[in-house]
Amino acid sequence: RLSCVRNNIWLATCGVLSSGLAVLSSFGLMLFCGVPFVVTVANAPFLILGVGVDDMFIMVASWEQSSRKKDKSNVKSLLAETYAEAALSVTITTLTDVLAFFIGTWTAFPSVRSFCLYTGTAFVFCYVYTLTFFGAVLVLNHKREQGNRHWLTCMRVDVGKDPAENSCLYNACCIGSGSRQPSEPEGEHPMS
Repeated sequence: RLSCVRNNIWLATCGVLSSGLAVLSSFGLMLFCGVPFVVTVANAPFLILGVGVDDMFIMVASWEQSSRKKDKSNVKSLLAETYAEAALSVTITTLTDVLAFFIGTWTAFPSVRSFCLYTGTAFVFCYVYTLTFFGAVLVLNHKREQGNRHWLTCMRVDVGKDPAENSCLYNACCIGSGSRQPSEPEGEHPMS
């Protein structure tokens, strides 16, 4: 997005961070429990990142749909509706992945058993972080947008000024879209 207020760079960064935290948490727990770390386990973060980013997209899409339908001032109802729409999809995805990897722990091969334990546990942590950490980030980002604050500096963006009064650099960096109107949710995207 070109708007410096509606930009979701922090949401994307925190979605990836959420997956990274899940990997760190699961690896830490498995190492603490004495599960051997084998070379194949090093591939697990890529799987977790893929599922974590998918869950992030589902949560953001549900948040955008909820914010178009509801009163944007009531954050609790927005988050409740987002979870109502997204949690089922995220839960089913995670449950099938966790089940598949924990079934893989029954194998006779120790390296495959370790890989499945690390990855299955990481999926559980990814689910928890998506619903807790990333949900909180959605709310914080929403409050930043409602306050008409810049995505990077979190400083209030003056939208009432005439863009002709400002320098081109200010209009490009601090207004982005050149709009004088406060940030409004976008309409339905054609891909939706």
